[in-house]
Amino acid sequence: MLPYQEANKDLLAGSVTPAEGESTVRTYHCTYYREKSLGLKEGGFLGITNKRVIFQAAGETKAGRSVIQSEVPIADVSGINSFKGNYFNIFAFLGALILAAMAITLVPLILTGISYALESYTFFKVLSWLIALGGLIGSFFVSIKTIWRTFLVGVSAGALLALAGGGILDTFIGFGGGGGDIWIQLLILITLIYLLVCAAWYARKPTFSLDISSSGGSSTPIHIASVGGFMNMSTIPNALPGEDSEKMLHEIGALITDIQTLGDYGIAKWKN
Repeated sequence: MLPYQEANKDLLAGSVTPAEGESTVRTYHCTYYREKSLGLKEGGFLGITNKRVIFQAAGETKAGRSVIQSEVPIADVSGINSFKGNYFNIFAFLGALILAAMAITLVPLILTGISYALESYTFFKVLSWLIALGGLIGSFFVSIKTIWRTFLVGVSAGALLALAGGGILDTFIGFGGGGGDIWIQLLILITLIYLLVCAAWYARKPTFSLDISSSGGSSTPIHIASVGGFMNMSTIPNALPGEDSEKMLHEIGALITDIQTLGDYGIAKWKN
């Protein structure tokens, strides 16, 4: 269970005051918000009662407690639009490439400095190969969802470029000549391709959205935002899928329809 999930998912049991005769039918942990720059950690719950559909997200930020709440009478619900999936975050992709580029730039400089200090080219080659292989192999033990896999591959590429020596330029323009052997240059090319794949995979971010339309006043009284978009620059934290998000997407339409059309029988059916 995530640290910002509430142990008691029944909103009417504590955080929301029930109306006369109101009782909970189902509650879903449908989403959560996590924004490191704001220190935001919020768990989002959608509660279906015999009278209302209630969404509440409550958590802590660096500035204090934060609460989001919206609701609609269940009799007024006229439509549901939802999405759970991934989007490509171009800024995460560029950030991963920048971190990898720093590793590719610094590792050869550090290795060259060590070799000059020790005056041992053999030590330089052994250390470079250890770092190159260690970074490459070690990347497979790091989750592809983190930026550190891309960083480790960048470290490996930097060590290989150091081994290529004066053939660095040839690595990018061809495979002839230079100070590095053709097989080292081929390994560099494969490593750089793998680096791009890791960065692209890291940039795939989960997202979740839910819009519940109403036949009453507000057309969409419950709106859970999905950032999405290739170049999205929204300041609104992205809604991430919660543990019950997929279950909720399968059930919510039938649940609300049964309550609206079957009344007490529909409520008893879903409570059981």
